[in-house]
Amino acid sequence: MPETEDKEPKEVLKNVERRCLPVDDIELRVVGSDKKPILTGYAAKYNRWSVDLGGFREKIKKGAFDEALEKSTIMCLKNHDPNLVLGRNTSGTLRLKTNSVGLNFDDDVPDTTTGRDTVEEVRRGDISGCSFSFTIAEDDWKYLEDGTVERTIIKVGEMYDVGPVTYPAYPDTTVSARSLDKLKEAIEKRDVATAEETEQTAEETAEVVEEIIEVPKEETEEVPVVPDQISDERMRECWVGYRKAGRIIARLKQADA
Repeated sequence: MPETEDKEPKEVLKNVERRCLPVDDIELRVVGSDKKPILTGYAAKYNRWSVDLGGFREKIKKGAFDEALEKSTIMCLKNHDPNLVLGRNTSGTLRLKTNSVGLNFDDDVPDTTTGRDTVEEVRRGDISGCSFSFTIAEDDWKYLEDGTVERTIIKVGEMYDVGPVTYPAYPDTTVSARSLDKLKEAIEKRDVATAEETEQTAEETAEVVEEIIEVPKEETEEVPVVPDQISDERMRECWVGYRKAGRIIARLKQADA
């Protein structure tokens, strides 16, 4: 069962990240009667690539929320404002569940000014976005040959709140300092790996060239003799090595630009 004790403000803010789901994916709506309206929708969807989050893009792996839902005290807040409470999982007014699509929630909207205003705004379409706050327990960073970085959220550590937001845009997304450090580390590893790959490719290419070109053993002004017959296999190895080195060098020049 989720813990009922409230988190200390400093602990909540430490390493907390926020994500806003694109409007087309949210499916936020009001169901039920006017006397007992229920706010329902998806706070997150699995395996959907985000837009650029400031140097990387990410997706959430299926099942990433399962453990967090068992232990977290989660609020339904409007615009992440703790003064605009719409529900809470420990009181039973907020219900969250995961399925093959993502993280779904149902919230029994309170008969308060905030609740009534939110219901009307969602019905009118004035509010159509949804967001959630969380921490990361496990993630995986990958860098691609084109220089982009991808992150997969494997396991969410804690969930803090979900709810409707006025501006559901990824530019409003916040990324924790811990995650930005991981991004920096991933980029550094990419650069080191690229440099090592360039050096290794140059060495391999030189070895192939030495094998197919006969270099005189004694110092002489004669031009190295290229055999009349070079096997197709050797020629392919030579060209593959040169092309690979050329791609890596071009990528490094682009990164330095």
